[in-house]
Amino acid sequence: MKRNLYIDIGSTNIKWKRDGVVQQTPFPAPVVANDGRFEVDAEEIFKIVRSLIEDSDRVFFSVQMHGYVLLKDGKAVTNYISWRDERGANCTPNFTLTKEYGVDIKPNLPRLSLQTQTVEYDEFCTLGSYLVYRLTKINATHITDAAPSGFYNVRARTQEKTTFKLPIASYSIKPIGNYGKAEIYTPVGDQQAAILGSVGKDFKGYVLNLGTAAQLCEILDGFASGEFESRPYFDGKTLCTVTRLPGGGVIAQYTDEELFERLVKEYGIALKKLPTCDYLVATGGLVKYRKALLCKVLDELGVSYSFNESCDALAGLEILSKGEIK
Repeated sequence: MKRNLYIDIGSTNIKWKRDGVVQQTPFPAPVVANDGRFEVDAEEIFKIVRSLIEDSDRVFFSVQMHGYVLLKDGKAVTNYISWRDERGANCTPNFTLTKEYGVDIKPNLPRLSLQTQTVEYDEFCTLGSYLVYRLTKINATHITDAAPSGFYNVRARTQEKTTFKLPIASYSIKPIGNYGKAEIYTPVGDQQAAILGSVGKDFKGYVLNLGTAAQLCEILDGFASGEFESRPYFDGKTLCTVTRLPGGGVIAQYTDEELFERLVKEYGIALKKLPTCDYLVATGGLVKYRKALLCKVLDELGVSYSFNESCDALAGLEILSKGEIK
């Protein structure tokens, strides 16, 4: 039997599962965190990942999205520029994006952030493709991780022509190369993996994903567009996503009383941006800590709901490892 290793590169912790045992270690602290910038030592992230792979036959990743590492002649010339980095906030985009790109123009968009870069580089990596590149020498990832960079038309399955190399974007979960005896598979977006692990591929309803950041989502067949990001999901589906909602990074700072009205307002606006559903599942690491508050908010919004505390991105990766979903 193949010995699988599942790794979820989260914003707070790096979690992994092998032989049915889940463990975690803190995600490295930022080396830059000021003036809208948020950078983490990419080498430190890689060292943690590399240390986990020994004695594994197949390695599956989910990774935080909207971040990047730049290379020159195969070597990193930047830190990992995190999704928390908003250096693009004061930039006027020199490009346009349609909904078919699966992401909106926003301060943490890598394609916008690149307009501020002064280093010389010849290759762009997502966090996922950077880790894979370090392990296999191939810069590749799954479209769920590639699209948040702003360079990929999800519907047409094309990528922008650039003066630098972009990651190969795969539309299936497949081995990219090897690190020792271990097959390294295409990384996927952590949001998509978490939702797959929580509600599956074909769930009909809202999903409130509550991690360090929060999103309200709905899975639709084929490509769909509206007042949301048309994020790629699995098997050609769209994960319709309303972003930038109060998540753990905000909620941990305030009392339930201080947050109630804000969450009712912001989550209520988000619900109106998605096609109407009869049911909502709230999932993610925050659920177990603030369930009473969430119940009060969802009751006020008048939506039927349930909670899923047990499933996460690692569960999603385990489903993907079976090879039945692209």
